[in-house]
Amino acid sequence: MNFGGADISTILIDRWGRTFPRPIWSRYSQMAKEQGFDRLYLLLSFDCDTPEDAQAAAVLDEKLKRLGIRRSYAVPGTMLEANPDIYRAIFSRGAEFLNHGYLPHTQLQEGVYRSTTFYAKMDPQEVIKDVENGHRTVQSVIGKKPAGFRAPHFGRVPLALQRDVIRPVLKDLGEYFSTQTMPIESVKHGPVWWDHHWPEFPMTGQSRAPYSLLDSYSFLQSPAVRKVTSQYGAILRQTIQNLMDWNVRGLLNIYADPSHVENDTGFMEAMKMISDHGIPSLTYAQALEIDVPDTVTE
Repeated sequence: MNFGGADISTILIDRWGRTFPRPIWSRYSQMAKEQGFDRLYLLLSFDCDTPEDAQAAAVLDEKLKRLGIRRSYAVPGTMLEANPDIYRAIFSRGAEFLNHGYLPHTQLQEGVYRSTTFYAKMDPQEVIKDVENGHRTVQSVIGKKPAGFRAPHFGRVPLALQRDVIRPVLKDLGEYFSTQTMPIESVKHGPVWWDHHWPEFPMTGQSRAPYSLLDSYSFLQSPAVRKVTSQYGAILRQTIQNLMDWNVRGLLNIYADPSHVENDTGFMEAMKMISDHGIPSLTYAQALEIDVPDTVTE
């Protein structure tokens, strides 16, 4: 059964999470402990799919650097080539860059950005070419090979496509992790999901809605006004506070588009909250340096 495009099972799972969030986070925290995480860490990343994101990232990155917060960036190759000086400066300040493919992920139509480049709709050879070109562009523009990958519109990439098409080419390129799955996988597997010996970092959800993605896109004012509402910052701060109060271990793995949050006081208040409470931040590569055991899942 389907309600408004959402599967009934998805609706029921989300309602369960909103009704009983504490037990879900307790189980997550126990899995995190077994994976070697001794406390809560922030894992902050940015998807930079538009020219506006590049300009916003230049401003945001300096602010976050001053707060001592580490940053990871997922930028399509076309956007890297269009804004090389901005992203090289960000890299020079210690940020991590992921392979985010090469082709553009958005197209401006009548003042509104529309999503493009969906791997699930592409021929496998086209996907492989885009992954390879994205890897090479990060290396040529930034000057360092990316260690990990995030697919465009990652929540819509089937697991079979990830396993059978994307991961083999990533391994050939020398990449060794990905972060392209939704919060349900973090609830099921913990901060790091070792799937067939491959480390995947699922995104984490909201404290009061563990299955719901905490991303800036979900809180946009409208498709034409690409700025978050005040609710975004409020939920982000609530999530940080709840996870601290509940003594949750693991990774608060969240991402935003820089242009969505550049001037949002709620976002910066949340980041200052992270800094003031001494919650350490990591890049994805640094998170793998924690002694995380490889547990094979089928």
